[in-house]
Amino acid sequence: MNVLCDHRVIGCHGVGGRLIQLVLGLAALLMLTSGPSLAGTVPESERWATITHAGNAPYPTQPPPFSQYPYPPGRVDYEYQISRTETTGAEWLEFVQAYAPYVDPALAGTSGFTSQRIRATETSPGVWQYELRSGGANRAIRVGWRFAARYVNWLHNGKGTEQAAFESGVYESSTFGGSPSEGGFTDQVSRSEGARYFLPTIDEWVKAAYYDPERYPPEIGGPGYWLYPNSSDTELIPGPPGVGQTSAGSMSTPEVASYTNVQSPWGLWDLSGGQAEWLETAALNPNGTVSTRFQKGTRELSPLLNQDHIDYLGADFPSGGLVGFRLARVIPSPGAALVFLACSASVVLKRRRRYA
Repeated sequence: MNVLCDHRVIGCHGVGGRLIQLVLGLAALLMLTSGPSLAGTVPESERWATITHAGNAPYPTQPPPFSQYPYPPGRVDYEYQISRTETTGAEWLEFVQAYAPYVDPALAGTSGFTSQRIRATETSPGVWQYELRSGGANRAIRVGWRFAARYVNWLHNGKGTEQAAFESGVYESSTFGGSPSEGGFTDQVSRSEGARYFLPTIDEWVKAAYYDPERYPPEIGGPGYWLYPNSSDTELIPGPPGVGQTSAGSMSTPEVASYTNVQSPWGLWDLSGGQAEWLETAALNPNGTVSTRFQKGTRELSPLLNQDHIDYLGADFPSGGLVGFRLARVIPSPGAALVFLACSASVVLKRRRRYA
């Protein structure tokens, strides 16, 4: 298990250690309070949130009943990282162009592969050209689950150019098959051992969106869950950036991270609005095949009343649904300075939280 800020491991203690923490903590404070310099432009240093407090309690089983979840969600027994923004058109274009030589010709021009942000033009029989639509570079995409899985494979394999880099490593595309009429989908249910990148599970997503280690004052319990993904128990207010808190239900999708002050307890943006997001977790048929892949979050067409609430859970077929996604990954092995910065950023972020 990866551990950050464990005094026994990295020595974040002593006068020198506290001084370094203070300096880097101030730097982290500036980074976290300022947000991205431009909407949709998120520096790599701000892209990943580290989710700590391994072994947290799941969201409690209390009314309303968990009719949609396979079990009470939110407990994660390890630390991990999750992208603070959804995958964008510019990021997806790089993948589309890299995978173009190998894509099934029948799918080469479909939005499940290209997303709504990329224009596909067949310049000659079987030869396709891909380019971003105007304004699509920093807006969230919608794609098919199986192509999102190939994207994850590609990242896991260091963006290799051979076909195997796209087809295996995390989710084996050789398993992709079946249909509801054939008894279900035969797709690999969960990530392969040793996966470095992956689509988040229900538990990983719910924890990053709603769980707060400082939800309550320490004297009455400390950790807990918010009902909405903006560190609040109150439904988000729709409207444009600077006016509302979410683009859900607004019929428009701003650039990612446009709602700079609307974040989960861990600093994630656009858990409401942007696009609904694919999860790794699947609903299974009695025979063990995949029925659907679950999804969380909302998009511009989503009604706000129930779909942003922690209890709501969506689902779609992995073969045809068009849904956005954000990445998750194992924590890289950083240098000492980056570890100290992660410690300090974690401390500063928690200090910005508020109680109910």
